[in-house]
Amino acid sequence: MINGKKVGLCLGSGGARGLAHVGVLQVLEENGIVPDVISGCSAGAIFGAIYAAGTNLYLLEKYLGTVDAKTIIDLGIPIQGGFLSGDKIEEVVMTLTHDLSFGETRIPFLCIATDLVSGEMKVFEEGKLHKAVRASMAVPGVFTPALIDGHYYVDGGVIEELPVDVLRAQGVDVVITSDLGIKRNFFDPEHPSPVDILRRSTDIMQARLTRQQVDKGDVVIRPDASFMGLLKINGYEESVSAGRQKTLEALPRIRELLGLDMPELIQQEGLPAGGQELA
Repeated sequence: MINGKKVGLCLGSGGARGLAHVGVLQVLEENGIVPDVISGCSAGAIFGAIYAAGTNLYLLEKYLGTVDAKTIIDLGIPIQGGFLSGDKIEEVVMTLTHDLSFGETRIPFLCIATDLVSGEMKVFEEGKLHKAVRASMAVPGVFTPALIDGHYYVDGGVIEELPVDVLRAQGVDVVITSDLGIKRNFFDPEHPSPVDILRRSTDIMQARLTRQQVDKGDVVIRPDASFMGLLKINGYEESVSAGRQKTLEALPRIRELLGLDMPELIQQEGLPAGGQELA
């Protein structure tokens, strides 16, 4: 807690745009604002789990520079529900979370997924981190659904891209959200394909749902990483930088809510941070 206030951090979904979350986490940690509990969805689940497990954020940023398509893309069989099996990303997450379970993290962590049969939201808070993250990031049609304990799960963003309510249920006093916003896919209204229309309609629907969740947060950080695609890793430095910049802008409000003095902000890149090595 900070001055008796329990702090929650909510990291939203957004594919490779989620790399901006790394910059958000870096600036918060550099300024002594470490959340008491973290919630994440899809990309937010990936980086929330990695941070909760204790991985050093600056080593993580360096690691991102070594990642290419071969590291994360593994073609599946479309008839099984997705073009990518998701096994490679799950292996990366398992390594970066040190194969920890939820109860072993240095910061309590929650992530959400969507039960494909019941349509209900699943809040994961036990079991292996990488298994739950794999479920949370299973973008429908892109990744095959994740099978856990007899249930098939897809991306939590189908229901809730910003899981704020799960933090409130933990008794959090101040919720900080990192919202990656609507995907700015190119859309030509004069010559749309059926896929274009479906994709754009889904974007609009999810943006409206997200706005409802954003209103429940106390501080909203909105990094602009719209130049990133679903699995595009190139440009990670710009994404991290966008997360850093928007968090620096939000710091005065965060410190006000937490009753903290406003010292000279720490803005240098690459300051050492605590936490475990990558592997």
